[in-house]
Amino acid sequence: MEIGKKLEEICGKNNVSDSKLDLIVYNSDLASLPPVISKLYDIKPAKYVVRPSSTSQISEILKLANEKKIPITPRAGATAGLGGALAVSGGIILDLTSLDKIIEFNSKTNYVTVESGVSWKKLIKYLTKFNRKIGIHPSSSPSATVGGFISSGGYAGIGAPKFGPISEQIVNFEVVLPTGEILIVKPPFSSTFIGAEGTLGIVTKICLKTYPIKGITALTFGFKNMRSAVQGVLELLKKGIQPYHLMLVDKNFLNLSRKLGIDIPKHDLMVFIALEGSLENLGLQKEKILKILTNGELFNGGVASEEWDRRYNAELFIKRAGPSMILLEIGLSLADITEFVSQYYELCEEKDIEVGLIGILGHGNTMLCMPFLLTDERKGMDYLKLLSLSREIISIGVGVGGTVYGVGLHNTPYLNYIYSTETLNLFTELKKFLDPDNILNPGKIIERKVPDQLSPKPPKQKR
Repeated sequence: MEIGKKLEEICGKNNVSDSKLDLIVYNSDLASLPPVISKLYDIKPAKYVVRPSSTSQISEILKLANEKKIPITPRAGATAGLGGALAVSGGIILDLTSLDKIIEFNSKTNYVTVESGVSWKKLIKYLTKFNRKIGIHPSSSPSATVGGFISSGGYAGIGAPKFGPISEQIVNFEVVLPTGEILIVKPPFSSTFIGAEGTLGIVTKICLKTYPIKGITALTFGFKNMRSAVQGVLELLKKGIQPYHLMLVDKNFLNLSRKLGIDIPKHDLMVFIALEGSLENLGLQKEKILKILTNGELFNGGVASEEWDRRYNAELFIKRAGPSMILLEIGLSLADITEFVSQYYELCEEKDIEVGLIGILGHGNTMLCMPFLLTDERKGMDYLKLLSLSREIISIGVGVGGTVYGVGLHNTPYLNYIYSTETLNLFTELKKFLDPDNILNPGKIIERKVPDQLSPKPPKQKR
């Protein structure tokens, strides 16, 4: 019996497709994959899209794939831009968004259990009925899924400065191994699958901690330059201020936002801070911040409220100026950001390209810096040049002490900068043990399909 028929027996005919249109739709994430790049990467498109609706169905699909040596590419909201959810070796795309049930909220433990395809937006709305929230969630929450955020690492997001990464929110989760075996995994063993991008197993159910919903107040400051803004943020953290969310926006991103109709005061840099707590506590925190950030100009409250309302829309909104986008994510210590920005501005000026930048504060003194390169994928060679420029920007970040956030497809040349040799060898051995035939998300994490011309230049060192 052909593979398509067997998949239909497992999931139902309506949940299996080999339509060319469906396969085209599934052949991109937030950042697109134009034909010129697909050819350079030697991408082999998937033959089927399958939409399972239960753990047992996923188990049966993986048993079939393991037996027939068919590659499986797990995919959820596809809100990242690193190609981690793209099929590159043919086979089956496993769309996990039908696993979208919220199973229960336990009022005794204050834990919530959900299927991995539940969107953060749906979960956040559900928990408000119990006056509870999740500690951290991504800025792409309207479409990002809980399982996708876990699989991509969940190191930074809204709530991270106060509550930590997603790994600290997990009570346990259910995972299906490449053999089809179903396991319940708890910390610290759950860390094996967090950030593995579906290469070791497919997370299907998650139990998470929740926290009481408290009041939120937001402040926005304008600064003359990056150095003064970063020094201000460092001083806030040193004085014990623990933001719920903090975002830094550079002059190029602000200019693009104004061109798209957003009314933002004219400053070279903006720092947005959201605080969480009781009314009394919020008042005390605000007083402290105003005393510390004397080198910044406080915007009126309306600007801060509007920025808080837009917290989920930055990436997709700015894409309108593209129409395509290459999104980079570079993790840096706050102390290294000024040097990174200085070098990357020099590069963009040399290439005569305006690249917007957003920085989101993570846990501790780290920030996820996201340069947005706007382009048009229909212009193949122009897209290729900009993709090459993106490699240079990442090399600058690595050179000043940073690392790329996530691996996926595009960042595989940076493995030696992301992991120690010991960690990389350990992950490779684990992959061979759990998935000896390499059926789960091949071409990612420990494999490299990126051609030499798009591989990184040796990182420059700090000046």
